[in-house]
Amino acid sequence: MRKLLCLLLSLACFSGLFAQQDRMIDSLQNVLNKTTEPAARVELLGILARVATNSGMQRSDSFGQVLTREAELSRDRRLIVKALLINGERYGYLQGNRQYISKAISYYQEAYTLARREKLDKETASALIHLTSAHLSLPDVDKAFSFAGQALGIVSPMGNDSLKVQAYIVYGDCYLAKKERILALRNFLSALRLAEQNKEQELMRGCYGRLRSFYAGVSEYDKAIDYARKAYDLIPQLKEANAGYYRPVDLYEMAMLYVRKRNFTMADYYFDLSLRAADSLKYPPLKIPAYNGLLNRYLLAEQPKEALAFFNRRPEIKQFALQFGMGHQIDLMYAAIYSDLKQFDSARLYFMRAAPGMENSGTLSTRMQFPYLYADYLTKAGRLPDAIETYRRALSLADSATSLDWQKRIAHDLDSVYALAGDFRQAHHFKGLYQKYSDSLKKLSEEKDLLQMELDDEQERERRRQAEAAVALERKHTLQYMGITVGIGVVFVLLVLMGILSVSEAAIKVMGFFSFIFLFEFIILIADNKIHHATHGEPLKVLGIKVLLIAVLLPLHHWMEHKVVHYIASRKLQEAAGKVGIARFLRRKKVSEGS
Repeated sequence: MRKLLCLLLSLACFSGLFAQQDRMIDSLQNVLNKTTEPAARVELLGILARVATNSGMQRSDSFGQVLTREAELSRDRRLIVKALLINGERYGYLQGNRQYISKAISYYQEAYTLARREKLDKETASALIHLTSAHLSLPDVDKAFSFAGQALGIVSPMGNDSLKVQAYIVYGDCYLAKKERILALRNFLSALRLAEQNKEQELMRGCYGRLRSFYAGVSEYDKAIDYARKAYDLIPQLKEANAGYYRPVDLYEMAMLYVRKRNFTMADYYFDLSLRAADSLKYPPLKIPAYNGLLNRYLLAEQPKEALAFFNRRPEIKQFALQFGMGHQIDLMYAAIYSDLKQFDSARLYFMRAAPGMENSGTLSTRMQFPYLYADYLTKAGRLPDAIETYRRALSLADSATSLDWQKRIAHDLDSVYALAGDFRQAHHFKGLYQKYSDSLKKLSEEKDLLQMELDDEQERERRRQAEAAVALERKHTLQYMGITVGIGVVFVLLVLMGILSVSEAAIKVMGFFSFIFLFEFIILIADNKIHHATHGEPLKVLGIKVLLIAVLLPLHHWMEHKVVHYIASRKLQEAAGKVGIARFLRRKKVSEGS
């Protein structure tokens, strides 16, 4: 039952992307009716087409057709490419359906061809980035890697940091698909550094999301939760008017991390927060991720009765799946639950209903699950020859996917089924295969430990580089402070010399004005750093302390400047210097006469 966790994740992966539906559609259509500028109309129609996806592809397609027509009428090649990419995105969101992914790729490819022909570098890179993501979802890693490399080659000399961040992310995704996790992490961190330098909150959220998934993939759930929290904390800083709609989905993501960590108490807490956030927005479809997560929580805990009861209480999940042609996944879920409950007639009915859809539109992962779950049902129902044949079909798919986890699981079950059927020779054969796959997984586990050591070492090197940079910056600032101090001292020495020498009063006043400006601005500079450190940059506290400081320094500045400049300009220093010179001359003369 644990493998059922991925059956409905495809439903949750896009539910947060189309949050604002009916009210937003009406509002956008009103704005669209008043807009005549082609670029603005294409932008609005793009939002409408993507938002309407939540109601099903038919409504989304109607907006997509208008979008395509509007872009074509403009004859602006950039707008035409943009419309093609948006239409591709609409289908690309639905990654659980192979046919939709194919449609997305066709749109992206057309956009790429047009952008390249018209020498539109930015649009060409964007199309390549979209093609990379689409091929990774098939998966076709080699093609994805090729597209990612081309995209990075185009954006590297460009000044568009947003595209660079996206290129680094998809390049990291490609390395992750090839199990080269260190290289994947380096690309994700490069993307994050660039996004943080530019203070692009939306891009930073994307980077945090990738790092969340990365650390979850190596079972570092605490680090994954840290990045999920960082992404969530950025929501109030987003410039989008409807950024609050991200909250329910982000809370769902944190809940699922706790599910995988087997901390069901915290998972339930975040699922509840997600549901309440959706309620506060008065938009029921945003409850779907949390409902999906709770269902998976029961399945992971091997509680089929609770899962069935919850499933039946929440028809929204089924309705949502049906809107996107994923009813076969719902049927497979019911079939597996009834099989586990040993209600074989009901299980068989749902398996038969799920079979055509799983074969025709399911991805490799979901197609692999169907024969495995069906074989498990046949074993429980006592139909051992049919179970053996179906398990072998599942193993063939697992071999083609080179999935050791699936291969190990199926080999173990084939060992058990052959033993039940009395064929101990075959049982012994699959027991050997099971041991072989277990050894391979154990080796991977050791590699995972090595990977974690490499990750820790990489992060330690990064911390050391940051510490060295901080020390160098501190040294640079210290030298500048010393230089400023010496400079102020020299200025005041010059001011005193001007009082001794025959310099005009106007020149002394000008020199005095700038001397005290430098002195008090330097005092304020030092105080400013101390204030920000003490108050952690909290605006009200900084303002209050600065008002008090200026109230003291400003009158002191004017008083000291007036007194010192007046004294120097009065020629008293010149007289004192003259007297000191005469007395010294008389002492020298008296000494010489005595000798």
